[in-house]
Amino acid sequence: MNEVLLDVKNVSKTFPVKAGLFSSAKGVVHAVDNVSFQIHRGESFGLVGESGCGKSTLSRTLLQLVPADTGEICFNGKNLAALSKKEMRAQRESMRMVFQKPFDSLNPRQTVRQIISAPMQVHRKMSRQEMDAEVMKLMDLVGLSRGYVDRYPHEFSGGQRQRIGIARALALQPQLIVCDEPVSALDVSIQAQILNLLKDLQKEFGLTYLFISHNLAVVKHMSDRIAVMYLGSLVEVANGPELYRAARHPYTQALLSAIPDPGSGQKRQRIILTGDIPSPVNPPAGCRFCTRCPNVMERCKTERPTLRTLADGGQVACFLYEQEGGTA
Repeated sequence: MNEVLLDVKNVSKTFPVKAGLFSSAKGVVHAVDNVSFQIHRGESFGLVGESGCGKSTLSRTLLQLVPADTGEICFNGKNLAALSKKEMRAQRESMRMVFQKPFDSLNPRQTVRQIISAPMQVHRKMSRQEMDAEVMKLMDLVGLSRGYVDRYPHEFSGGQRQRIGIARALALQPQLIVCDEPVSALDVSIQAQILNLLKDLQKEFGLTYLFISHNLAVVKHMSDRIAVMYLGSLVEVANGPELYRAARHPYTQALLSAIPDPGSGQKRQRIILTGDIPSPVNPPAGCRFCTRCPNVMERCKTERPTLRTLADGGQVACFLYEQEGGTA
């Protein structure tokens, strides 16, 4: 197993809820709730869950774009929360992000040359000629014609804009790239091209990915290990093939049952979840999934299951597997 690059321990993030601009907080949204996991160097770690479950908030917390309320985030053995602004700025060279909506993430007033070279201007001491040469290399890497270097974002298609965003993320030779729903805003015909580009870049440069999506088929294609998130908490972590072959948590099973499988010739048995979807402002006292779980027990309503490591290395937060072995 490769060394741990990112170690996340008991991270939580809340946001106040106010009735008006000048009113006091009426409550808090539990966007990320006691999340722990590790990402090893060179792997692609998938994070999947419903829209609004806290995936994007977690990604921004990991990059220190928003501070965590509690917990510890260690990158290359360094606790990011303990770093000064100067030290964190230097650390950002190794931690980059590809955003969900390529048009929104690119400055419409800047050319491709300016967009890709912006990180170099902030973090590197390079001449104009050196930056231009590096921009051209990056455009070649992501499959963009060098002749487009002085065009503006509105002159490109969605897939081309995402290639510009990927080139910008590569500009500082990062170790970790957070891909936050990088293909969800693209046409289906373009999604595969971007995903294959990301996989090729990972092989060539030994990149580590945190790949976030609500599309289970996309996560399966991209990820070595997959974490499933529900209402701000992780409910299951497993190797990709194992998760899709034999998911343990009832929520994961319900998600997988919704994936069409036309190639098997067999009709997949769909699991329809009933019950109320809890509010992140007032989550259940026990298991976050207890209001919708088909296997709910009385203790689920009052006790919160921890993410337990099982004998095969997988992790699940569910009392159904309390006796299966492993440690909490």
